Amino acid sequence: MTRTALLQLLAVGLGGAFGAMLRHSVNLLLPRASAPWPALSTLCVNVIGCLCAGLLLVWLGQRDDADFWRALLLTGVLGGLTTFSAFGVDLLALLRAARYDWLALTIAAHVGLGLLAIVIGWRVGQSLWPKV
Repeated sequence: MTRTALLQLLAVGLGGAFGAMLRHSVNLLLPRASAPWPALSTLCVNVIGCLCAGLLLVWLGQRDDADFWRALLLTGVLGGLTTFSAFGVDLLALLRAARYDWLALTIAAHVGLGLLAIVIGWRVGQSLWPKV
């Protein structure tokens, strides 16, 4: 393994640990409701993660050392923070409870707000770091 690949691997690991701690902190701040929407914390971290990803994509596009920062921040921190598997668990709970209305709303909220957040992050990033 090359030195660069090893540094990126370590960056992903450290970033992932930090992102997972952030994720757990959000769980502590926004406890799970019992019904009808089981996890506001999952929605929050997914939308925040998309917003940050949009910002980072612009910022990374202007850096010579983007590979390291992509590994640390996008793959590591945001990978540990966002929770697609938790989203799947939330969906299964709604499906098993035959709460199809909330299932549809949950999917629409995560996908719609996630897409909106990444577009907003991209636009804000372009304003913060315009191409020279």
